[in-house]
Amino acid sequence: MEPIQTDSIQEHSIRTSDFYEAAYYLSEGIPPEEITCRHLNKNIICDFYFDPRQIGSHQFNYHSSQAIVNLLAFRRSYAEVLTCANQAKREYRKGQKSASYGEE
Repeated sequence: MEPIQTDSIQEHSIRTSDFYEAAYYLSEGIPPEEITCRHLNKNIICDFYFDPRQIGSHQFNYHSSQAIVNLLAFRRSYAEVLTCANQAKREYRKGQKSASYGEE
């Protein structure tokens, strides 16, 4: 799951910071287009961006509690989401430290 880093993706994507929702989409074969981080109440939040053309009815199923998954596939997807989120947070923190030290 290698995210693509372009600003135009965010404008036309479905965003979620819910790791379970991201893992559900991933277990359905829909990889995130991009993963970004932001500060919210002294926490670092990861946002996952998905192509709305691929989401289809999966978003409705998830939010209406009708989603059904293969448990093993979901566990693998959730572990992958956690790994990617941790990596994105590390890179975000590194970028924040660089910015605070005045690197240009």
